[in-house]
Amino acid sequence: MSYTVKVKESLCRKNTNLCCKKAELYGFLLFSGIFSGDRISFRSENECIIKRYEDFFRHLDFTDFKISEKQTKNINYYIDIYYPHTSDLITKIGDVSVGPPLRIDYSAFENDCCPSAFLRGVFIGGGFLCSPEKSYHLEIRTGHQMLADDLIRFAEEYDIHFKSVLRKGVRVLYLKNLDGIRDFLAYIGASSSVFDFINAEFEKSLKNNVNRAVNCENANIEKSISASQKQIKAINKLKKKEYLNVSSELVELAETRLAFPDLTLEELGKKMTPVLSKSGVAHRMKKLIDLTKKR
Repeated sequence: MSYTVKVKESLCRKNTNLCCKKAELYGFLLFSGIFSGDRISFRSENECIIKRYEDFFRHLDFTDFKISEKQTKNINYYIDIYYPHTSDLITKIGDVSVGPPLRIDYSAFENDCCPSAFLRGVFIGGGFLCSPEKSYHLEIRTGHQMLADDLIRFAEEYDIHFKSVLRKGVRVLYLKNLDGIRDFLAYIGASSSVFDFINAEFEKSLKNNVNRAVNCENANIEKSISASQKQIKAINKLKKKEYLNVSSELVELAETRLAFPDLTLEELGKKMTPVLSKSGVAHRMKKLIDLTKKR
């Protein structure tokens, strides 16, 4: 099951009142309906969606529709409404227009709760949502240019800001930022999906922090190894000359480094007698390296 289907099925289980049923059905109709001269047809591979809007029809006391299914690669479910019953359906929804060109008619929204229901129907009808584990991407598609422009303006009234691109003659409205997608999902009532995105962001943030810590640690290890090799090279140069004119405390450090090439300066300091601090070891090690520069 794709993530889009999962979200749509979750939305199809959401209860709603009669005014919002009208608004949601209107959004679904505009963004999934196929309008011809004598009928309106809806198609979906998801039986849950078809059953939801069949139920909406019956709550609106509209029964003049036909449900059928056709199996090719997948089962496709259809709802067909034939003329003159198409106008009867529009009357049941409200005083709205579905004739070309398709536009959003605000008279379909009876109460303040209806716009969110409308957008829910829009998403169920023409929406796509990528799993948050893969990327942040939500789309709504329509072949009707003016309808796409209307939806952009409509969504902006609720602080949802779609961007738009034309793809093979189809207008694609999309959101690619986490906050925008979460706001949209929260507004249409997809609360479980909001938590999916919150959890995905937390996991990505945690993973990034771990990776940064590991990279930092690896960089420190590489730096330590490089410094140790430089120190050993200098010490071997001094040792070949039997540590001529090298103080006993520096010889002790040099021999300790040769014995423990992988230790950090702090760890080397603990091997010394008496114990030296990291800065003390660094100071003496610098003296050893400086001695090689003079020889």
